[in-house]
Amino acid sequence: MITFVKNLKIMKKYILFATAMILVSTGFSQYVLSYKNNALIKGDVILSKEVQYVDPSSAGLNQIWDFSKITFNGTDNSSRILSSPTAKLEGVSDYNILLSEGGGREYYLNMTPTDLTEKGYTAKDLTMVYSDPVLKMIYPFTYGESFTDKYVGSALFQGLTKIDVSGDNTVTADAFGTLILPNLTLINTLRVKTEKTGVEVNPCSSNVVRILKYSWYAPGYRYPVLVITTIESKTTGQEPVITKSATINVQQPVNTETVGDVPEPQPQATNDIAVSVYPNPFNEKFNFNYFLRKQMPVKIALYDVIGKFTKLVLQSDMQAEGIHTGEIDAEELNLTPGMYYLRFTFENQVVVKKVVKL
Repeated sequence: MITFVKNLKIMKKYILFATAMILVSTGFSQYVLSYKNNALIKGDVILSKEVQYVDPSSAGLNQIWDFSKITFNGTDNSSRILSSPTAKLEGVSDYNILLSEGGGREYYLNMTPTDLTEKGYTAKDLTMVYSDPVLKMIYPFTYGESFTDKYVGSALFQGLTKIDVSGDNTVTADAFGTLILPNLTLINTLRVKTEKTGVEVNPCSSNVVRILKYSWYAPGYRYPVLVITTIESKTTGQEPVITKSATINVQQPVNTETVGDVPEPQPQATNDIAVSVYPNPFNEKFNFNYFLRKQMPVKIALYDVIGKFTKLVLQSDMQAEGIHTGEIDAEELNLTPGMYYLRFTFENQVVVKKVVKL
């Protein structure tokens, strides 16, 4: 059984890898999580700030998550990525990196160019060793992809009480769009949903735990910029206990040269404006949307690859704050296959998006 599950994991890695490569070769323009750009780096310190909990909102393509009104609660968190543990964990040897979090919890991880696996962890009064580890991530990973992995382990509470643990961990890149945070707008953002459900059985009772986590990854940022988590724990004969939290991490260095595995121009965004164009490349039609945080004049024009004016899409003396959308039909404009430029003029700022007609 264990051999079958391990072989299934290997098959999933190669299937996802092949899928991602096909998407890249056909011009797929979504953001891709990769080992190169998003894997843990030894020695990094990940600083985050706790914020009020907000509903993670909708899934799907071209979402706009407006969390601009989110408030900070004043609590700072710090995680460290280590090369050696602060305490030895008996039964776990196949690991090469550790993630140390606040509260004394330390995760033993094995990281390769194709995946990230959790082997076990230690906490204040608990040690956990997985006989069948938890598959946390597969590289590369992009919108629409998903995998589910079963895990089995054994925990020891205060060195005396044994707890048998088993469950499923499902990871889905379930949404893509624009993330609006206080004083910052990030476009081409990928959201990854992780749902870990497990049953813990000890000599006296059983406990069902469900951890639902949403992580937003933005081009140029190695680690998630926003994480929203809900933990529900239900012990036999008791009411469930639910804990909700959210953190923001925008203090991490931004890599302006590497913005993903897809050769796409650096997204253009300001505190007041966010623009997206999709699908890209396109066949018959493509859509665009933009978000304005204040009212301003807007002009949109389409040019061909040599800069020749093709179509005035919109000219407005003043547009209201909020989300605006539009569509361009290639047949109506007699567009031939090739490259075009959609030029947005927002008051005194110009944003140019490259689009390709197949």
